Amino acid sequence: MEINWDFELNTIELACTILAWMVLAFWLWRIYNAQHIEERPDLWKVIFTVFIGLFSFSLTLPLFDEVLSLAVLPLGVWILYGILKRYERWQAYRKYAWIGFLGNYIFFGAAILAIGLSGLVYPKDSIETYLADVSNVELIPIHPSGKKVDLNITKLQESLVTFEHEQSNVVQWYEEIREQKWPTEENKEPGKAQEKFPYLLTGVKAKAGEHVQVYVELDGKGLLVTTEDRQYYFRSNTASFLKERGSEE
Repeated sequence: MEINWDFELNTIELACTILAWMVLAFWLWRIYNAQHIEERPDLWKVIFTVFIGLFSFSLTLPLFDEVLSLAVLPLGVWILYGILKRYERWQAYRKYAWIGFLGNYIFFGAAILAIGLSGLVYPKDSIETYLADVSNVELIPIHPSGKKVDLNITKLQESLVTFEHEQSNVVQWYEEIREQKWPTEENKEPGKAQEKFPYLLTGVKAKAGEHVQVYVELDGKGLLVTTEDRQYYFRSNTASFLKERGSEE
């Protein structure tokens, strides 16, 4: 049985978030049921207290190529303490306020778990993570220097396994284009720059459901994948999946 991972949402992140809420709910249920009936606050008040307790001052940490928030100051707990202490109800709700704050660490752990699992299911160094389905892709020229070519979808599908992740040298690419564009001592007139990635693939579907843009190198052997926060360069040594317009290949 083949599992279809092509959802609009990253199913791993969603599953880990749901798991975190379930752990928090189970912890709350255990504490609430262990409390004597005559001492229990109303359940809706307890749930509201937990939600307020989640509010915190957080530090932003770059981890595993992602940006995560780590709670450090219990703002929600302080707010509840200031309000409930005046009505002498703090002792009844204190443990639930702290459950809310500590729940931030449950979600932090779930986020790290999601990153680890996503790395296994959606490896960032695999082109098939970003081009999960190419049956409906189209090639669009986005720069005048692009040649008049057509996309050979069959060859593209067959050659995906040959693409390997390589380090992109953006600075070098920029310098190459700059040298073409600006006049030199030998050539006083500025020339027409040859764009390195003059084509765009549209209709691309990624495994994780994220929005990506895929640019095609001039020779049809390189792909530059742009996500919301990063770029990945893939290169193949096989024949180009571009064909000259009018060619029967």
